[in-house]
Amino acid sequence: MSFAEINKLPEMTADESFELMESAGVTDVSDIIYLYLKNLSDLYRRRYKYDKILQNQPFPNADQVAPRSLLEYGKCDDSLLATWLEWRKWFFDIDNRSGQETGYVFEPILASCLGGVSVSHTSSPVKRINDSGRRTNEGRQVDCYIEEAKEVYELKMRVTIAASGQGRFKEEMSFPHEAKASGLTPILVVFDETESALLTKLKAQFKKYGGKCFIGQAAWNMLYQKAGKEMSLFIQKYIYPPVEAMGRFIDSNPQTIQIENQGHEIIISDNKNKYIINRKQ
Repeated sequence: MSFAEINKLPEMTADESFELMESAGVTDVSDIIYLYLKNLSDLYRRRYKYDKILQNQPFPNADQVAPRSLLEYGKCDDSLLATWLEWRKWFFDIDNRSGQETGYVFEPILASCLGGVSVSHTSSPVKRINDSGRRTNEGRQVDCYIEEAKEVYELKMRVTIAASGQGRFKEEMSFPHEAKASGLTPILVVFDETESALLTKLKAQFKKYGGKCFIGQAAWNMLYQKAGKEMSLFIQKYIYPPVEAMGRFIDSNPQTIQIENQGHEIIISDNKNKYIINRKQ
């Protein structure tokens, strides 16, 4: 459902909304419809928030980006280089915000569909192991923890080396060891089935410590099975389609597009379609 379609929905008072939710069973936290609507609300709340970010994210000023011209100065006209720096920083900023907002909604939704919860390091059942090989009281963040099954999940779209280098991957490699030492079964879930040396190492590490691995379509199949009838429908309707669609079109060789700043809107277009971002003045 688009924002335009949402805005066409009839207005309801708070009392009318509560009566409708109560009649549907949404107010009963033990009813699966509660979890369904909670996840749907979280998804649309993040979509709405990101729409506001696109409307309001400012373009950078000279103090922010002018020094970066040192690396490209003289390669083109000064005004063109300045425009390139402005757009590049704006793209960087909104992409960072996109990554943050996606992380806030993607993993918690999948965790709830699996029947678990995301856990911060402060209350984590997985404790770190120090250089002496001993468990400490320091916990580590867990994407999904299912207490009854004593399982902890590492949920990943893909396996890559972070910009920080080997540090992040070392963290991922230590997770299954620390999970097993905490009496838990580590489970790796990677939705991108592209094989790599790093993914091979990570899978071997999870299996070494009694873990399980679900990669590519097997990851989605496992998620559907664990989620049950209602929540697997939610995944198939709201989570899988955009991931699958972008997987079909993103091929690391983007086509030509045109980007225009019209002040009140930014227009992104190819030779067939337009994507318009309304801007606050």
